[in-house]
Amino acid sequence: MKKLAAIILAGVLTAGAFTTVNAAEFSDGTDTEREEYFDDNYDYLWSAGEDATNDTEETKSVSANDSIVEGFEKPLVFYPNTYYKFNVIGAGTQNMNPVNGDVRWIPLYWSLSIKPQESNINRKWEIGSAKGIYTKVERAYNMYVFFQREEYIENAWVKNDIIQPVRYQFNAAPLTDQGKSYNYLIGGLGYKILNEKEVSVTGLGAALNVVQIPSTVAINDKTYKVTTIDQSAFSADKEITDVIFGNNVTTIEKQAFYQCPNLRTIRFGTKVTKIGSNAFAECAKLKNFTLPASVKRIDTKAFYQCPAVKTVKINSTALEYVGKKGLAVNKTVTMKLPKKLFTKYQKMIKASSVYPKTKFIKS
Repeated sequence: MKKLAAIILAGVLTAGAFTTVNAAEFSDGTDTEREEYFDDNYDYLWSAGEDATNDTEETKSVSANDSIVEGFEKPLVFYPNTYYKFNVIGAGTQNMNPVNGDVRWIPLYWSLSIKPQESNINRKWEIGSAKGIYTKVERAYNMYVFFQREEYIENAWVKNDIIQPVRYQFNAAPLTDQGKSYNYLIGGLGYKILNEKEVSVTGLGAALNVVQIPSTVAINDKTYKVTTIDQSAFSADKEITDVIFGNNVTTIEKQAFYQCPNLRTIRFGTKVTKIGSNAFAECAKLKNFTLPASVKRIDTKAFYQCPAVKTVKINSTALEYVGKKGLAVNKTVTMKLPKKLFTKYQKMIKASSVYPKTKFIKS
């Protein structure tokens, strides 16, 4: 099999005129070249960093195979529009005191194809995908770095007609879209642009225990406020244990965290005004939480049937509406209400149909 590989490579070992593109990117599996890039139709048995040629006596001391690629030590999460830099150290390039006959290998470009076309040759030493790479399990992919051979002759490095590819591997970490709709995925969270200044969070693109919603996010070199959590964005997620909302989040849409079985703590930001229907309903392990001063609206069953909650503290001075069973948390919950608004809020909450044994105290 290795002999076959050597034969196939023969056509690319001599120098040629290669046109390069700036995009240092690999296919996300949606184009017609998926098999060439990811299923690796070429049946090679090389290990990472092994070239396909036999060194001559002249070059045994330094071969292209001795070159090093740095930056792929850990699996990479290929979120959309996320690019990773890597470093290539050509064999012999660190020889500071060369003598006649010494050889070095200069990295020229890289590709995901053993026989690259003009459109998939890259001179930029970074890798990523505009659309992201989705895989349920960690996967290994091949890449090929092409090196130019130079020999030290009469006090100068001289290029010859040999360009040699060496195969390396990088691993893509598990990443799924979980059926969510998003335009951008950054730091494991999906985002959708709402207008010139704001974005919403649409869900997870990676398994996270602690979900931290930022106040702002940079997309294509522009900063947006993160103001909304989309409908059903995190519903039924079994991994989430804690949620921290950024201070620009104003709206948590319906069923945003519905039936998250392991969600234990939620910490709201300072600008949340609306919590949608069933937003945190039936979260069995949810513990005590505090509603901030900014909350104006709590919709139907927003916190319905969360049996582990013992106390809900309401700091809001702006609460205007509580939908039916919006705060029907459980049969024994205690509501801590602001002193100055105690009577008003107690009447409003009771009218929304809470459990008869719900206790109200002044905070």
